[in-house]
Amino acid sequence: MPRPFATHRDDAPAYWSLGELLTVFATGEQTGGAFSLLEERLPRGAEPPPHVHHREDESFLVLAGELTVRVGDDLLRACAGSLVFCPRDVPHLLTVESDEVRMLTLCTPGGVERLFVELGEPATAPTLPPYDGAPDPARVVTLAAHYGAEVLTAWP
Repeated sequence: MPRPFATHRDDAPAYWSLGELLTVFATGEQTGGAFSLLEERLPRGAEPPPHVHHREDESFLVLAGELTVRVGDDLLRACAGSLVFCPRDVPHLLTVESDEVRMLTLCTPGGVERLFVELGEPATAPTLPPYDGAPDPARVVTLAAHYGAEVLTAWP
């Protein structure tokens, strides 16, 4: 049974992961597996590769900036105040249209947040990470598979 909790941005763990700043507000462990909630700040060009989640649905609530999300055959534009829902087992691809996008990411059920944490490192400041080169693609593919996600090379 999960216990009640409250998390403030200043106390939430933050990571530099795959070129973005990721703040973890709720983990699957904290919510009894029900969901995880993350705040993501992505600069243009640091988007994840096309991928599909096989265990969870993923929803993005855009707080600032503009984003285009291809979900299956649908192309969805999202600006501040927009919600995009990506059902499990449907490939999706994010494209940051503004210089940066800030969004809340809800994963249901929770657990996949461990992928982003494991790929990253603790952030030493609440800023976008310094550029440190492209991540190791083999490591990303291997860890994604471990967490029930698949990096796609032939889509779209």
